[in-house]
Amino acid sequence: MNHMPWLLERSSEMGGEPCGHALMASCPPAPFPELTPDIPFGYSNVNGDLDSQQRTWEVSKGSLSALLDLSKKLNLDGEVTPVMAWGMVLGHPRAHELRAEDFQKLTDELKDKVRCYGFGAVMEEFEVRDALENVFCSGPEMMNYAY
Repeated sequence: MNHMPWLLERSSEMGGEPCGHALMASCPPAPFPELTPDIPFGYSNVNGDLDSQQRTWEVSKGSLSALLDLSKKLNLDGEVTPVMAWGMVLGHPRAHELRAEDFQKLTDELKDKVRCYGFGAVMEEFEVRDALENVFCSGPEMMNYAY
């Protein structure tokens, strides 16, 4: 647990490099060449560069559903976990309209708002709602309604 002060300090710096849960979710640490196929790390979200040896955590739809169900039991007083944020995205009435570039906008807007206080990653619920609203209000079809 000696790493906790460093992670806490680094997680509070705006614009800092990914660390903690954000870093672990994006790429397992280097000494894992022995990953077996039953461990959910793969190459699907590595921008097509398989030579980088960077791998991402891949979760099945069933596992994500189980995590979403479990997350509903948490009372975080206005904060949400990343899994709960995904639940908000997937539960949005217009979620079926989201395109790849919309997910990139959501990522860009939310990536610096995730905080880890040593017991798990969280972000403010209103920030997820605001990011969704910004994505849905900035589409080209909305230009027809501008004055």
